[in-house]
Amino acid sequence: MADFKRKGRISPDIKLVIHQYRRKGFSCGKIRDLLYQHNAFQTSRISVWNIVRNQETKSKSRAGTGTKVKEIHRQIIHSWMKENPEITSKVLRDRLKRKLNLIVSDRYVRRLRSEIGWTAKRTAYCQLISIKNKEARLSWCLNALAVKETFHDVIFVDETTVEMCSSGRLHFYHSKSEMQRLPSKQPKPKHSYKVHVWGGISYRGRTHICIFTGIMDSVIYQQILQRNLLTFTSSVFPEGFRLYQDNDSKHKSRSTRKWMEEVNILQNVMETPASSPDLNPIENVWSTMKYHLQTYVKPKTKDELVNGIASFWSTLTTADCTKYINHIHRVIPHVVLNNGEPTVF
Repeated sequence: MADFKRKGRISPDIKLVIHQYRRKGFSCGKIRDLLYQHNAFQTSRISVWNIVRNQETKSKSRAGTGTKVKEIHRQIIHSWMKENPEITSKVLRDRLKRKLNLIVSDRYVRRLRSEIGWTAKRTAYCQLISIKNKEARLSWCLNALAVKETFHDVIFVDETTVEMCSSGRLHFYHSKSEMQRLPSKQPKPKHSYKVHVWGGISYRGRTHICIFTGIMDSVIYQQILQRNLLTFTSSVFPEGFRLYQDNDSKHKSRSTRKWMEEVNILQNVMETPASSPDLNPIENVWSTMKYHLQTYVKPKTKDELVNGIASFWSTLTTADCTKYINHIHRVIPHVVLNNGEPTVF
């Protein structure tokens, strides 16, 4: 019998004895008793368990390295990820062990997944597009490429809703004392004041803007076009223009079409694919405007909100409009490559 002195700290020799007992199938409590009886060393069952656990963890980690993970395993992981792109490394690890008897760590699974080409990204949502609308998007973009569409005489119009918000998208916080725990959240009213905004952009500049409240119906939409679009086109597009609008029911109602025919602009309206906000450059203008309001204006009253919108619109130059519209020439090829599916824009 080896002669060990009783210590509080477990020496390498004692660790070796613990591993030998463990390989014989003894429990941690039994190993603790055997150490005291045969080796004159007193310790706790938890200390023995920590030694055993560390050794077993190292063994499992080594089991997943080297040639044990083969190409077939990578292909299986890839197929599982294709079936469920949200599957976690822990689930993959357990499935590898259960179905393939392959023992690897979470960290090694994450490394394998990265090597295969899978990248984690915060989920971003886009509009759900039906099969019919995908075909319409693809056909529209293919035609635009075939005729080498320039959009030089097109006015892109749209509406958006702006909510009064005085908090930006990013903020930093600092506790005044160690006892204070400020939440990393900004307060927001349950029902914020909202306004609706209509506007349009073209290669020749912006239209007049309309800020309004309430529900917009076909009649109100016609009044907006009369006061803000036609006054713009009469001076900026005297030789004619084309109108790009989405397929909202108010835009294509019988009443609106009749009014457009009366003012002689119905033939100017372009046929546009449904479910295609990425094909309307003014959507990016709205995004920039809302960021400007949240980050710099931070409106706290109705007047501040309305004035902030009007101020942003007044600074929108022809060069800015050109930059936004040029973006559509990047989107169209992506729609074609995606067979009408949503793009990253």
